[in-house]
Parts: sequence; structure tokens; C-alpha cells
Amino acid sequence: MHLLTATHDLYPDPGSGGTGRYVYETARRLVDRGHRVSVLTRRRGDVPERERIDGVDVRRYDVDVAGESAPSIAAQLPRARRTVAGFLEELGATGRGDADVDLLSFQGPLTSLLAHRAAAPDLPRVYTFHSPWSTEYRIRARHEANHGTARRRINALLRRRVESRVLAASDGVVTLSEYMADRLAAVHGDGIDPSVVPGGVDVDRYAPDAGSFRPVSDDEGVSFLTVRRLSPRMGHATLLEAFASVAERHPDARLYVAGDGPLRDELRRRAGRLGVADRTTFLGYVPDADLPAAHASADVFVLPTRRLEGFGLATLEALASGTPVVATPVGGTPEVLRSYVEGDDRPAATLADGADAGSLARAMNAWADLPPERRRNAGRACREHTVDRFRWERTVDELEAVYAAHVEGEAPARPAPPRR
Repeated sequence: MHLLTATHDLYPDPGSGGTGRYVYETARRLVDRGHRVSVLTRRRGDVPERERIDGVDVRRYDVDVAGESAPSIAAQLPRARRTVAGFLEELGATGRGDADVDLLSFQGPLTSLLAHRAAAPDLPRVYTFHSPWSTEYRIRARHEANHGTARRRINALLRRRVESRVLAASDGVVTLSEYMADRLAAVHGDGIDPSVVPGGVDVDRYAPDAGSFRPVSDDEGVSFLTVRRLSPRMGHATLLEAFASVAERHPDARLYVAGDGPLRDELRRRAGRLGVADRTTFLGYVPDADLPAAHASADVFVLPTRRLEGFGLATLEALASGTPVVATPVGGTPEVLRSYVEGDDRPAATLADGADAGSLARAMNAWADLPPERRRNAGRACREHTVDRFRWERTVDELEAVYAAHVEGEAPARPAPPRR
């Protein structure tokens, strides 16, 4: 098959996130299986318009979305549309000349809409719904002074409409969790029956002996690590409050916060007010090459998300590194962690009872109370389970089957509004 993937985000481009990592990991493995994969994405930073990454043909177009203003983005779309149409014609996806693309894989609303409009109408389209674009925007904009109420409402509405159009144009939909399938129905209505295909982790890259970067000292008490962008929905404020409670019971405990973002200074001040500044290390941005070693260096990884955790690739990265995880029961996280059943070396507190600081502190204390050897045994069990259940190869097995069914015309038809 020749798959053309349209995405707003691609690893290793600057600023790429979870969607970008998902696209990269699945695309390169599909290439390894003999498929041809072309990726269309917007340009971020100083990267070329075209290049080949691990066998994947990457083409980038220019749209500046830094200001998040819908009118500003709309003004740039005519040029972007022409660039995208040119790429698709070169790839044989427009219906003019010999057809060379078998399927369009949509991974984000804006780029996917541009690709949809330029592509031949008879090409099958499969949309991977990572998260509702309008909801992501609302959560982010609520904490930014330059996004007034009226502006937020307009921008959110336009994002929802763009996403609705791409969904209506798609012959099939994939989500990474049952939670995100429910969010899809809540935002866009019933009538869409997605295939749930969980994400994965590179178990060779994320391993207990990965790399030499060791931010955590071996001669201290229990160490907690979180790796997150410092933004409101990620729950860092709750984590600091929970850690203050843990530190009262375990004075030698340490917290390491990896990542950067708009809440950096506010979180540092909060750590000071809570009296844990001397036991909390803000690592700042950790280069991607050092993340596996950072995960492996901690005793426990904490995922304190408050809202909209679609799947949580970071959870799997920690578990594959042999590091147990404590998480709030938010979004798709329970679906990942519920398969890690309680055992002799694993307390029931893998999932906190709630997303509040008290619940998170109780779960963290349950791990801090364990002897180091029991935590290490639990970490080994977590890695074994992750290797067995969540390798990227299993994800690609299922994706490959979904794509093949649509290319071969064997996928069930789904009711949807006419393509626009």
C-alpha cells in the first residue's frame, strides 16, 4: 500500500508532541513492512520542505499557527492549499493521471482538510481522532490573557467545524482509547463507530539500562519523576501539593519535574510556598535523546493529569523503562493501567482514587512506603507486561488491518454526511 498521512505534527520536528511521535513510530514500521508512506505536515522551525526520515517521504507546507487566531490562519490557507495540492498531484493522489496513493490517513484536522479537498474523491480516508481540537484550544486559551471570551468562542467553533468536516469526509475512524471514542461521540455526536487501536512504545529504546543521563541521585530517598509540558491540564499544581504531603511522611523524598511551558515560574513559586522547593528539581526541557535514561533513573513516575489524557504515551515509556507509574484516573490512563493487576510487588495504588491532591498523595505514599527492592521488582514486572502488551508492532498490526480493509473495500460502510 501507498499511504498518504496528513498531520499537523511530526517527530522529530521542533515542538512535536504525542501525535507527532505516534505518526513517526507507526509510519516507519509500516515502511519496514514494505509499504510506502508519504507524510504531509506543516513546517515547524528550521526544517526542509522535503526530506526522507527513516524511509518515510516527508513534505511540509507553511502555515503559522503560533498566534492561534482563526482569521490569521484563514488568511494563510490559500497559499497552503496550493502547496498541498501540488504535493498531492506529484504523489498521484488527485485523480489526474495515474493514481499512486491507496489511502489517506488523517491525523489532524487542518492538514487533513487541505489534503481532503485536493485528493481524488474515491480515495479511502481513515481519520485517527487523537483529541477534540476545539476542547484542546478551550483548555489552553482559558489561561491566556489575550484570548477573551468572544474570541475563544469563535475560535473553538471554527475548530470544531473543521474537525467535523474531516470526520464527515472519512470512511473510517480510529481512536487510541475507549475514552477518546466517548469524547468523539460527546463532541461530534453518535453515529461514528471507531476502531479502538491502543498506542505503543519502543521497548528497545525505553529500557532500564537506557543511556547515561541520570538526573536522579542514587544516594537519596524515593524519587518521583514527571515528564510533561508545564501547562494547566497537566496537573503539576496538584502534584506539588501532593508531594508536599508525601514529603512530610518521607522527608528524604525528591520530586523531579521535566518539561517547560507557560506555568514554569508559577510552579516554582508554588513549590516555595508549599515548602518543598529544596526537594523539587525543575529539570526544564529534557532533550528527546535523554528521555529514556531520565525515565529509567527514577523510582516512580507520576502522571497527574487533570483533563483530556487521550492515551498517555509517557505512561508506557516509563513502564517500559522499568519504572512503576502512579496516575490520576483521567482520560485513557485507566485503560492502560488497569491491565497491571495488583501483585506481591505492586500496591493497588497504581491508579489514584481521584484527581485531587489528597488521592494522589495517598497513591504516591503507597509506593514510597515500599522497600526499594519491592519497587525494583514491581518495575521489572511492569516492563515485562509492557513488552508483552504494548509494543508498537502490535499497534501497527491492527492499523495495517484497518487500512487494508478500506483499501480492499472490505470495511463496513459508515453512515456520514456527504463530503464537503
